[in-house]
Amino acid sequence: MFRRSIIAIALFSPALLALNGCSSRPDLIVDQTLVTQVVQTTQDSLFDAANPLLNKNTFEQISLALATVKEAQRADHLLYYLRAFSYFGPVDELDETSIASLTFGLNQLAKSELLHNSSRLQEQYAVTLYRYYADNERTMQLATLLPQLDAQLYSLGQSDSNQGSDYALWETLRAYGLLLNKARKDADGELNKLLVKQDLARPLLDFAASPQSIRSGSDWPKANAYWALGLYRLTLPASESDEPTQAERKIDDAVAKIARKDIKLRGDIAKDTYTLGYHVNAFAGKEACLNNSDICRIPEIEDILPVKHSCSDGLFILAQDLNEQELVKSCSKLTSQESNFHQVLETGYQPTANDFNDALRVVAFKNWSQYNAYGQLLFDIDTDNGGMYIEGTPSKPGNQATFFAYRQFWIEPEFAIWNLNHEYVHYLDGHFVKYGGFGHFPEKMVWWSEGLAEYISKGNDNPNTLKVIKSDIDNAPSLEEIFATEYKDGQDRTYKWSYMAVRFLVENHHTDFVQLSHYLKTDYFEGYNKLMAELTSYQAEFSEWLTIQVKQFDDSEERAKPRLHKQNRYGYRDYLQPGHLVKDDAHRHF
Repeated sequence: MFRRSIIAIALFSPALLALNGCSSRPDLIVDQTLVTQVVQTTQDSLFDAANPLLNKNTFEQISLALATVKEAQRADHLLYYLRAFSYFGPVDELDETSIASLTFGLNQLAKSELLHNSSRLQEQYAVTLYRYYADNERTMQLATLLPQLDAQLYSLGQSDSNQGSDYALWETLRAYGLLLNKARKDADGELNKLLVKQDLARPLLDFAASPQSIRSGSDWPKANAYWALGLYRLTLPASESDEPTQAERKIDDAVAKIARKDIKLRGDIAKDTYTLGYHVNAFAGKEACLNNSDICRIPEIEDILPVKHSCSDGLFILAQDLNEQELVKSCSKLTSQESNFHQVLETGYQPTANDFNDALRVVAFKNWSQYNAYGQLLFDIDTDNGGMYIEGTPSKPGNQATFFAYRQFWIEPEFAIWNLNHEYVHYLDGHFVKYGGFGHFPEKMVWWSEGLAEYISKGNDNPNTLKVIKSDIDNAPSLEEIFATEYKDGQDRTYKWSYMAVRFLVENHHTDFVQLSHYLKTDYFEGYNKLMAELTSYQAEFSEWLTIQVKQFDDSEERAKPRLHKQNRYGYRDYLQPGHLVKDDAHRHF
């Protein structure tokens, strides 16, 4: 007869974990039979959304089992299960008890010699932190776990370079960076406040300044530390003016001091490491690089964008790595939608008055990382976004309208340029419909610009938008609210609801829609504003039309697909990736 082995472990509530207080509820029992089952599960099966072991109860059992695990290999299996769960498990079902279990298990593991003696477990610990604790609701628990991250950054920096310790050091540095990247996007959030209060820059600066940041002749550790430090700078409270605060200057000066010392030893290689590591990831821009040319370097545009291809007299592409077939495909996608644009807007192919934009330049980078770096350094644009269209001053002779974009690197080996058609509509809209440059009209232009770009580029085939509309139909904004949309109102309002408003008007009140465009073309904002106010009388019809679209939209097949909780595709930089550390079966990421 098989006898079940059990171990009782006290579970602390989130509030008491940090205080090492008493148990807030009866002891939980760790089912060692279940733990063994997880340990014996193959990696392929583990990273499979259909695996029945990926459930909340098993997650809590595995988390608690970390507290008493005695074997490194077994601990590795437990932590790898947690990594798999973060991608394929029902993470939305995790509650305070679940995270308390995980925090308790990780804290107990951090106290054991097992973690200190294993670079593989340190790698897994770092991954677990950034996969589960980059959250405003989990900062108190994260605070108890960060000391171990600091400790292993120091110890790994002292270790000999080998595959195992390199993976551990890399993931430790990534943990800092990915936590900071999430925190900086909510300046008033608890995660941001915690990481600033904990002075996460301190261990990173110590490491970046040390000889250990150059490992086996390679500076990937220093580059990754710079990246994390650049993101740390973005978490600091900013001043109301453009002038840096004392805290921002302090971090800038500290990193610059490290860079200058490195440049004395390694020259331009060190300068490029600083530029691509710290400067562009702090979004410092072109001017600041020019002003600090002793440590920052701007490359020649031809070295970064060697490909130039003309689609037509009015359209050409500068590219980083597009081949001939990809260039032809991109040109075809752009030009094919022009006739539809002119038909919908009834432009007569006549540009607006005083518009000298006679050609659009498309600048296509190989991915977002390259766009983030060289969009700033070469073109002095803000790259904390998904691409951008810069109209310039169309009334100025010789003005060059430009769309900055990059490959949809996440769909490879398929090819597409992200937002290519959407941004091209902005050019057509500015050239053939809207008088003046960007910001010429005082208000109520976001819904028009973004809704029109979404509608012309996607037509009626827009399942991602309809999925959002369907889920939020009970809270649908009114036409009046959509017309007043500002970019601060969020992506759903800006793009998806604006798309629905444009599509509704094109399909049901086309004459009114064209009249709006004529008012914009003739610089008659009062007429545009007055007509929009009149269009709000269609609200009941709009609501009924939305209901019909939702009923006709069948997303059952899509909802049945397993959900993959991917790592933010813009969270890390491709040029920081150490070439010898790959995503193999033992180091899976998505």
